[in-house]
Amino acid sequence: MARIAPRSTRDAIRWGLLLSAVAVAGFRLPRTYGAFREWHGVRFSDPAAAELYRLNFTANAVGMAIILVVALGVFYLLRPRTPKQP
Repeated sequence: MARIAPRSTRDAIRWGLLLSAVAVAGFRLPRTYGAFREWHGVRFSDPAAAELYRLNFTANAVGMAIILVVALGVFYLLRPRTPKQP
């Protein structure tokens, strides 16, 4: 029978942070896509509105990227330590 490695609090925190970051990015995704569509829809007819939609799209996209990069960095830093083999 296969042995299951014991789980730690560190693993729970690690996976919880990654899951929450993906959830936050997923929550922002529809608004980001909507801003992108609106930006491309009015970019030639109304430059002022296009600039606002572009700003919203950029802010949401950068926010999602920052959240995911930080979460992946923390996920990597909290990985289990491997014992050194003599």
